[in-house]
Amino acid sequence: MPQKSPKASPIDSVGYRRPPKQHQFKPGQSGNPKGRPKGTPTLQEVMAREAAKHIKIKQGDKIIVVPKLEALARRVYAKALEGDLAAARMVFQLVAEPETATTAESAESFALPNDEVIKRMLSRFDHVNPQSGSK
Repeated sequence: MPQKSPKASPIDSVGYRRPPKQHQFKPGQSGNPKGRPKGTPTLQEVMAREAAKHIKIKQGDKIIVVPKLEALARRVYAKALEGDLAAARMVFQLVAEPETATTAESAESFALPNDEVIKRMLSRFDHVNPQSGSK
């Protein structure tokens, strides 16, 4: 049975939770160099990443590159102007969200118009799309 040298201090001893000096982590070296594995992305992260991707759309005679989210917003506004009540309602709801308001009171002061008001507003655009008629 080997005996410890009398010079060995309790700090130098090897045992439970005390690895030998040559096997200890060096200063600045991580115990987990690869890091924690990334988790599965949430639906919100996937949707945000997809919305940020760019697509080509035709605007007049030009083809421009815009993020998908912007292309979607353009399409919703165009549908609302054509008389689509669902699109118009969506536009009004998105405009009225408190996140986009600068203060809480400005969000409270904005009221969504009812369906009759939306119909009257959209009837002003009947000349743009005559085949849709009034709804």
